[in-house]
Amino acid sequence: MNRLAYPPRAVYADYARAAIGLVFTAGPAVAIGRWTYAHWLLVPLAVLFAVFAFRTWTRGRTAIEWDDSHLSISGTGRASLPWTELVSLKLAFYATSRDRTGGWMQLTLRGAGTTIRADSGAENFQAFAARSAAAALALDLPLDAATRTNFSALGIRLPEAVA
Repeated sequence: MNRLAYPPRAVYADYARAAIGLVFTAGPAVAIGRWTYAHWLLVPLAVLFAVFAFRTWTRGRTAIEWDDSHLSISGTGRASLPWTELVSLKLAFYATSRDRTGGWMQLTLRGAGTTIRADSGAENFQAFAARSAAAALALDLPLDAATRTNFSALGIRLPEAVA
């Protein structure tokens, strides 16, 4: 059984970002005391940082395991998806700079009433992406041009699309 999980160093950096955001938004909102116009800005931003911290916590607890027959996700919730029930696959790239030199990829798989997402910050992401692509090709699922380009950027070769 293969395993995809998020390394602590990736999660700790996001925890630090969330904490800094909360210090600079929730801290002043609490320190001001009575409700002012500043709260209309600070409170929604503090909520966003709190949601980010919660999502970081769930991502840090998430693990995806797969073998030749299925994949399963565990952590804060559980789901299982047989490879034969995969109905769509998308690999998206999210740039962090205009020249597209920085960023991350997110792989989204859907099937059997389940959506599973993994991003390139996880350990074994490339192996998981390669197995997912093989399952999509075996089922003859349509893959859009962006997904094909992103697989190529990972070094995963796919046969040419038939028009």
